[in-house]
Amino acid sequence: MISLGIGLAVMTVAYRGTAQTLPSVTLSIVGTNDLHGYVFPSAGRGGLALLGGYLKALRSVRAADGGAVLLLDAGDTFQGGIESNLSEGALVVDAYNALGYAAAAIGNHEFDFGALDAFNPADSPDPRGALKAIAARAVYPLLAANLIDDATGHPVNWPNVSPSVMVEAAGLRIGIIGAMTVDALRATLAVNVHGLRMAPLAPVVASEAAALRGRGADLVLLTIHAGGRCTQFSDPHDLSSCEPTSEIARLVQDLPRGTLDGIVAGHTHAGIAHVVAGVPIIEAHWGGRAFGRMDLTVDRSTRKVTGARLFPPQDLCAMVTAARDACTTESAAGAIKAQYEGRTIEAAADVVRAMEPALRQVRARQAVPLHVIVDTVIRRSPDLGAPLGNLFADAMRESVPGADVALNNNGLGGLRADLPVGPLTFGRLYDVFAFDNRLIELTLTGAQLRTVIAEEVARVRPGALALSGMVVSVGCGSEHSKVWLTRTSGHPIGDAEKIRVVTSDMLAGGVVFAPAAPPGGFNVPVDAPLVREVVQEWLQRRGGHLTEEQFLDRGHPRWRHRACQD
Repeated sequence: MISLGIGLAVMTVAYRGTAQTLPSVTLSIVGTNDLHGYVFPSAGRGGLALLGGYLKALRSVRAADGGAVLLLDAGDTFQGGIESNLSEGALVVDAYNALGYAAAAIGNHEFDFGALDAFNPADSPDPRGALKAIAARAVYPLLAANLIDDATGHPVNWPNVSPSVMVEAAGLRIGIIGAMTVDALRATLAVNVHGLRMAPLAPVVASEAAALRGRGADLVLLTIHAGGRCTQFSDPHDLSSCEPTSEIARLVQDLPRGTLDGIVAGHTHAGIAHVVAGVPIIEAHWGGRAFGRMDLTVDRSTRKVTGARLFPPQDLCAMVTAARDACTTESAAGAIKAQYEGRTIEAAADVVRAMEPALRQVRARQAVPLHVIVDTVIRRSPDLGAPLGNLFADAMRESVPGADVALNNNGLGGLRADLPVGPLTFGRLYDVFAFDNRLIELTLTGAQLRTVIAEEVARVRPGALALSGMVVSVGCGSEHSKVWLTRTSGHPIGDAEKIRVVTSDMLAGGVVFAPAAPPGGFNVPVDAPLVREVVQEWLQRRGGHLTEEQFLDRGHPRWRHRACQD
């Protein structure tokens, strides 16, 4: 059992000058979720150092009244922010260690990093290597009660990963269960979760809660990468603004009353501060902008929860307006320092220091030159034939000998930034494509490829796909006959032709290639190259200077629209 060392074991405090034993104790549950690696503030808002300042204020209040603060995370913690991605989550773990987390759930995007990369040198083909390294680095446990290893039929058994944990705070024994959405493994890279499956939530949570209470838990909490959505927070018992069929709502309704004393939720990037089926639930948006909080009042003699106070998601503000009702910037007129629990908020210096070693390594890696000069901005956009999308598609096709066609996410669907003017560095390329998607080869018939393209056109997602090696003409007709495919030479692609297609594993495993996928999906080799590395090597082989004009296809568009007759 972990002792958090916060609060007093006998719950005795000085009150009006006299030491008295309080009849109850307050346990403040602080929940974060879906940080997605965004550890630093933006425009004076958010960031883990600022979270540390708010926690310091709350912990001092609880220390004064004999209570405790329990800090939990609901997953999707590491993938997203550039600094976190390039450190494979190490930067976040170091900050979370300093912040004093009691436990964190594993989310679907915790699997995205796959095997350990060059930042953490290791000769390991394990597609969960990076996640296991994150878990080993953390001083708090990662929890995943319903993540099942097919080889054993039991929850995964990795170092510092378990279904639940027992902690002690303010003299209370608190069981904490971790779990994730049943759709988790369908929302990450398939190659990284092969051999794993998800168990149904309600039976797992009920069984784990019973086991914890059997071991003496006074309270049982759940931190879970599954959630819901509410939009009004004035009354925690008013569920009229909440999604009634959300996964978290269905879960608590399926559990026996009294199974859980509170839930920290996530995954949906929304807000919750409500009591559903008798269970208080908090969720606080995403990206490190806010935290959730519930205060549980526990009777000292019976060790039962006698009350719950829920707070709306609390924005992390360094500065607020004079009315203290919104975050603002330091330079704004009337801006004052934020306060919480009557204390002025300052960013936590120890959290900043904790991140410094990993951050230095990240900055050095970002600065590595690729020996290419970008002379004009090469833009992403949602438009068909966007130049940056064309660049990536050309690089993918030309890097695979004998490939006929390349398809990749275009513009805003997969490319996160324009390629800026100046010497190209690894960091600038990473800013454009931060995902560890892998390049795979597929062999499709011309008919299958036409169906893939036609169904994508029917979904009306402008500019969703970047092309290389073929021209798509779109006109009028039935669902499939309104799309014609030709090679760049002008020769039509016949239905019976075998076409070698290169694409990313994310596209191949998703809705785009579903019409052509075999039973069980396409095979993705564990050692398939990363798309980003393929593009990097192609750019280095090409060398010299890049301009947007080179990828605009003026006069030879890759997507063409045929006129329709009335």
